Amino acid sequence: MLEDVLEAASGLGRITIISRSALPVLQRCDHRTLVSPMELNDALNWMIDEVNGQERRSDLMVVMADLALIKDEDIKAMMATEGDVVLSPGRGGGTNMILIRTPLFHTCYWGSSFIHHREEAKRLGLRMGIYASYRSGCDIDEPSDLAEVLIHGGGRTRCFIEGLGFTLSADGGRTIVHRASRI
Repeated sequence: MLEDVLEAASGLGRITIISRSALPVLQRCDHRTLVSPMELNDALNWMIDEVNGQERRSDLMVVMADLALIKDEDIKAMMATEGDVVLSPGRGGGTNMILIRTPLFHTCYWGSSFIHHREEAKRLGLRMGIYASYRSGCDIDEPSDLAEVLIHGGGRTRCFIEGLGFTLSADGGRTIVHRASRI
């Protein structure tokens, strides 16, 4: 999924990957990597402060690595959305992408993070934009989410899960993911 996200973001700005461990996929990519034991919010907020501490301030976009359906057009549309902070909500109330254009805003990922981020933007008196699309709202967290990749995906994630033997089937009118038994 990370490789699909990196492909979508490629050429749209400087990319920094934040990870809690040195994953093999990180060794194969050409992007700046920050391996940190920090919790998600601490690592992201450190990055926000680092970007804003530079002589030239710049926008910072957070894109979660589990957005296997994301395309460059989603990232471009997010960048074109007005606001000091632009939020892209996930299906379950999370925040799948954030575009931060002010040093005042910091992330608060936990629980229903979309609500927390929205409230934080309001508390700070920031102009907030919302970018919502099916692809940016579809994070792959649960086994049933794999159906979305098999139906709508076309990238490395789809090839990978098909290679593991996952397919779609119908069960009582609902599409489900089925894995072929291995012999």
